[in-house]
Amino acid sequence: MNPFRLTLLLAAGMALGACTMPNPYSSQPAPVRPVGSESAQPVVQVPQSAPVLQPPVIDMPTAPVAPLPEVRSANLERLVDGLAGRLKNSSAVNEVQGAVLLDDIGNQVGSPVDTQGLTERLRANLSGSLTFADGARVSSLRQQLAYQGGRADMAALVRLGKQSGADYLLSTTLTRNGGGTRLQGQLMELSSGEVLWSDSVSER
Repeated sequence: MNPFRLTLLLAAGMALGACTMPNPYSSQPAPVRPVGSESAQPVVQVPQSAPVLQPPVIDMPTAPVAPLPEVRSANLERLVDGLAGRLKNSSAVNEVQGAVLLDDIGNQVGSPVDTQGLTERLRANLSGSLTFADGARVSSLRQQLAYQGGRADMAALVRLGKQSGADYLLSTTLTRNGGGTRLQGQLMELSSGEVLWSDSVSER
């Protein structure tokens, strides 16, 4: 091959290679890749938890209060007789040296009771062993106490006993005792407040 042609071919090849290489001193800006060209990340939807349903509140009807069983009069009379017998057989009867104020039997059983009739029965049972204050004077003093708005508490009973001329107070109370009834009695000296006797009897 002619050396001149070889030189010409080499020069032409170098010129073509120089044209394909980038010019570091070129004033054109570098190509910018758009932001949206990359694939967008998928948005993960977090499922919302369903609200917890509260069970409805149901108001249950209140059970009716069962009425207390009626107290039989025969049972109460046996209680009165039994309590009177215990008092007559006690040593406290021999210590009584004066009139006794017999208070009406207190009713705490929750049902109607003929307390006045039971009190008179108790008085009749004890009439041979105790001397009771004058009934008419006691009734008059009770009416005055009620008129003045006083309460039949122990202090009022003590004052009533002294005003009626009594030296002792015999008080009794009916209460419930499980499925039965209890009659409790107490004999107290008014001047000193000493309890000379206390006892109770029960009946089912």
